[in-house]
Amino acid sequence: MSSSVLTATGRERAEPSLAAFERFVRVHHVTVFRLTVCLLGDRVAAEEVTEQVFVELSRRHDREPSTATLLLGSVERCLDRAAPTPLLKALRRIEGADRTGWLLHDVLRFPTARVAELLTQSEPESLTRLHRTRLALSSRLAP
Repeated sequence: MSSSVLTATGRERAEPSLAAFERFVRVHHVTVFRLTVCLLGDRVAAEEVTEQVFVELSRRHDREPSTATLLLGSVERCLDRAAPTPLLKALRRIEGADRTGWLLHDVLRFPTARVAELLTQSEPESLTRLHRTRLALSSRLAP
């Protein structure tokens, strides 16, 4: 078999993967940007973090990215970068999926069903985690 046949086969496999990733970016870019603006309070920094998150995901050739991985990674990157406000200090102490679910639901106003879908949870599980996160935040932020 000639190398040109192998190259063409590899290219054919890469193009659908690239197209799928481009669709993934188009679908989720606004959500990631809104989330990062919310956490960082700075549009320029949020644009930079959003770009970094998608670049990092594009370098992972072993699997397709999941929305949950994308959102959790975005929040983690923001928390590493953001100024240590009392809210962010409290958020750092909450588990990643719970923290991200709270941000999506209570801050960005995503419906519970959508949060559950994005984080691959059932709706009742999502509601339970949201309630637990609210309690943890209120106790950590209480004067």
